[in-house]
Amino acid sequence: MTLRNKRFIIPFDHGQAAYAVHVSRRFDPHWVATTLGFHEPRPAIYVTGGAKDMSDEDMYATRRIVERGLARFAEELGAVVIDGGTNVGVPALVGDARRKNRYRFPLVGVVPLEMVRYPGYENESGGPLNEGHSHFVLTTGDEFGAESDMITRLTSQLSGGGQKPAFGVLINGGQITREEVYSRTTSDDLSFPLFVIEGTGRFADILARAFHAGESDDKQLKAILKKGRLSVTSINDGPDLFYHQLLNYVRNYTPPVSTNQRPETA
Repeated sequence: MTLRNKRFIIPFDHGQAAYAVHVSRRFDPHWVATTLGFHEPRPAIYVTGGAKDMSDEDMYATRRIVERGLARFAEELGAVVIDGGTNVGVPALVGDARRKNRYRFPLVGVVPLEMVRYPGYENESGGPLNEGHSHFVLTTGDEFGAESDMITRLTSQLSGGGQKPAFGVLINGGQITREEVYSRTTSDDLSFPLFVIEGTGRFADILARAFHAGESDDKQLKAILKKGRLSVTSINDGPDLFYHQLLNYVRNYTPPVSTNQRPETA
């Protein structure tokens, strides 16, 4: 059963369960965070992209990056990870890595309610949620992309508006991912550093090529290169390098004296 304005539990098989909340179009990120049980700032990471058209070899390398790089980092630092929550693509890679290693870091899936199904909410047209997630935010909307604003604002909220590091990780991805990256790297309101995993295909590789070239004729890419704080890592470099890049970023992070990324209260 999906309840509005109240936290509820999604009971999965094999004793797995996750906290969830259903939010309306007008939402308060502070309320969402506290209702899910997050009361203190912590490092926050949003993961965007997909896994379409990956070769078996690239999928294996990407899985290692996620499991031994990103998930390991989140577990050791107590970071919260935010993704799309579904049982396909990148959210499935992150959720499966968390479950396989019995990690305890919070993994929040943010997804439009009408696009999914789960025990207690039978939706024939929706795909299943990934059971490796610890929390879900079910947004209003009947297409993917409707959850993008929630992911942006929740990432800021969970980090305390910049008190703790907040950044993104880009893996593969298509047009929706392109729009999200553009918004989250160039916005004067809420923008985040972005780690691009080169070699995962599609938009991640397009952006990586533009980064290495230092220029692009594409207006969106040009804006991302100009205003975005980008780091590019190849899947061929392996998960340990990526893990240490994330670790070094957090160790060297200094909260801004004044920031526009304050926790939102209303």
